[in-house]
Amino acid sequence: MAKQDTILGHCLIRAAIADAGGPEAAVEKYPAGAVGGRHRWRALKAMGKAMPRASRVAGFITLWGVALYDLDRDEISVDEYAEWANESRATAFRRASEYRELWPDVEIDVLARQVRDYVRVHRSVERTPNQLMSIPVAA
Repeated sequence: MAKQDTILGHCLIRAAIADAGGPEAAVEKYPAGAVGGRHRWRALKAMGKAMPRASRVAGFITLWGVALYDLDRDEISVDEYAEWANESRATAFRRASEYRELWPDVEIDVLARQVRDYVRVHRSVERTPNQLMSIPVAA
């Protein structure tokens, strides 16, 4: 069963794991149940370091979802996203690459459709991407 959390929450954990060198390295570096201040401080530092990348990727996911909503589509290409977002093709591909670093196992359209559906149900297209990053998604 997929874990439900906010888009930003999922991205933050995935970015911290990537920065640690993968899931095994993260478990070793940040042991579960560690109570000592050293482990807690190390984990907090990791979250702080991961936050910029997590925010960029979460923003990309939400904007992709809004693009699906605006274009009334189930999926789009990176080129179509770049045109919709009025971004250069190179920037859009960099953002997509950064997304794939954190989400190699999930196509962006899967998460973006959850954003699109949320916007449809809640009529919240006027929300900013920052606000949309806090909606719950299953991943």
